[in-house]
Amino acid sequence: MITKVWDDPAVFDIHIDLPNNPLRSLNVYVITTPEQNLLIDTGFNRHECRGALWAGIRELGLDLKKTSVFLTHLHADHTGLAGEFVAQGCPIYMGRIDYEYLDKMKNGGNVSNLEELFRSEGFSEEVLALQNRENQGRRYSVKQMFPARLVDDGTVISLGNWKIRCVHTPGHTPGHMVLYLPERQLLFSGDHILFDITPNISVWAGVPRSLEDYLSSLEKIRALPVQAAFPAHRHGGSDVPRRIDALQAHHRDRLEEICRAVAARPGSTAYEIAGTITWSARGLGWAQFPPHQKWFAMGETLAHLRYLEQHGQAVRKARGAVFAYYGV
Repeated sequence: MITKVWDDPAVFDIHIDLPNNPLRSLNVYVITTPEQNLLIDTGFNRHECRGALWAGIRELGLDLKKTSVFLTHLHADHTGLAGEFVAQGCPIYMGRIDYEYLDKMKNGGNVSNLEELFRSEGFSEEVLALQNRENQGRRYSVKQMFPARLVDDGTVISLGNWKIRCVHTPGHTPGHMVLYLPERQLLFSGDHILFDITPNISVWAGVPRSLEDYLSSLEKIRALPVQAAFPAHRHGGSDVPRRIDALQAHHRDRLEEICRAVAARPGSTAYEIAGTITWSARGLGWAQFPPHQKWFAMGETLAHLRYLEQHGQAVRKARGAVFAYYGV
């Protein structure tokens, strides 16, 4: 399904269903000009996403010889089909940090480091094995690394007469990028700002302050005048400052809840703490969480525990082969 979401420049949204995924769908935006087109993100490397994406491209009548692709971040629902555009000769733009991180993930290094981290924080070996089999981000990732034109914070991409600015917004991933069109005050926010759900903020190997990075990135975007924001999932919006306020409040509430859980259950592992937190999971209890949802919940719990540690509100101590948390 294609929807025109902006007139000048013409921007279209290709709706991509994500089967059996709590995100439900992906918005692939296409900015079109007479001279050049820019397609933002791709969907998973699976036949349902592939079919919807290429059907949308055909319906729009895109000339791939005049089309580039921008990948907002490394997650597979955004990068999975990148190789197909490389095969068509389309240039790929991607933030330098996430590109290099994804390259290490494809080689196994960052993934194994994160798994070892989760084990040391009490994550169940049984659940880890199940999530490794069921995690869509791994099953439907891009087959191999692809060449890309690497961009940094402030890089400007020319699209016909338009200038589009790349803005580094770490948090959801280490090198997440949004796109900003100053002349029309349009923000293509990827997974940095979502309006109907809250982005997952997790720990990352080699990234000590992912939650603090995210909160700082929100303030960075608050400084931009935005007339319309187009997120990668669900519906867009125009009141970005209000949404930023809500996202910041969500994380304050989460920090307070985890702080209370640590105080009430001193000596608990991060995995045990994650099982006590309030999650939006359609009424499922922790025992019924799918393995990949436990993985994301664990990552978010750890990001918040790291923040509490760094701000003197929790203490982490070794408890045998794992770590445990205590109040201060």
